Amino acid sequence: MEASNIATKDVAVVGHLMRQQHQQQQQQQQHHHPPQHEQLQRINGNDGNKCNTTIDATKPATPESLRFGCTHYKRRAMFVTPCCNKFYKCRFCHDENESHHFDRKTLTELICSECNTRQKVQEQCEKCGVRFGKYTCLICNLFDDADKQQYHCHGCGICRIGGAHNFFHCEVCNMCLPIQLKIAGHRCVENISRSHCPVCLGDIHTSRIPCHIPDCGHLLHKMCFDQLLASGHYTCPTCQTSLIDMTALWEYLDAQALRMPVPIKYENQRVHIFCNDCHKTSKTKFHFIGLKCVHCGAYNTTQDVKRRLSLVTDEPTTA
Repeated sequence: MEASNIATKDVAVVGHLMRQQHQQQQQQQQHHHPPQHEQLQRINGNDGNKCNTTIDATKPATPESLRFGCTHYKRRAMFVTPCCNKFYKCRFCHDENESHHFDRKTLTELICSECNTRQKVQEQCEKCGVRFGKYTCLICNLFDDADKQQYHCHGCGICRIGGAHNFFHCEVCNMCLPIQLKIAGHRCVENISRSHCPVCLGDIHTSRIPCHIPDCGHLLHKMCFDQLLASGHYTCPTCQTSLIDMTALWEYLDAQALRMPVPIKYENQRVHIFCNDCHKTSKTKFHFIGLKCVHCGAYNTTQDVKRRLSLVTDEPTTA
């Protein structure tokens, strides 16, 4: 019997308590340093994330707010998109109105918002001299007047926000990570940011959605992580490792196992299992409640030992 087949009302209650405990732990950690997903929100917005220069529709619009920028960026230029030869204030505005994607690195021309001069991509207007953005990156064709502590990461190949001093580029994970993880250490997964969110299948590397880093190292969007917990799914969709501290549930299942003895004919039955949490195999006592790992005490186990062992042959390294 697989531990994942356990589904009772009492387990749901324990799961709710675990989610509350997890939220309390996150709130306590905020007193020391921002949670990983909040730190990644600053970098996974890559070239600007959610801009704080959105025009307030409740206030009279000024000429500058109409001319310089959009809800995504504040800049003094419009792009001439080579894919359709139209004028847009940013790539997101283009993608929201067109049926195709605009690759910003293919941009070759822009129009100055001050003098309407059409020209090649450069830092400032060749006619009136206005700078198109206080932050300018000609590699990414990014211009932004809003200060978000932007910086270009050559390892990632894109611009990030949040300040270069707050992050480091992990060569194994191939992405920028909060500096705290360089000090405390983290579990590396090769090229993890180039993968897709295992829940919504959305892009991770250039996503504007905040990301969450579980202990196993497999990235997923923070909102997808929250939805998993709310739905009663506590394991990583990629590797099946527990996403949060499951001690409360394991203790509850231990108590239930004591109250529900197995029939005599099953008392001496042993089952070969693989633990998804500690990645060890063992022979454990059979029980209807679940198959408990003899090494770490988790019930996050499976009888499909051969397949699981083949998937964890190459263990992720620790940086």
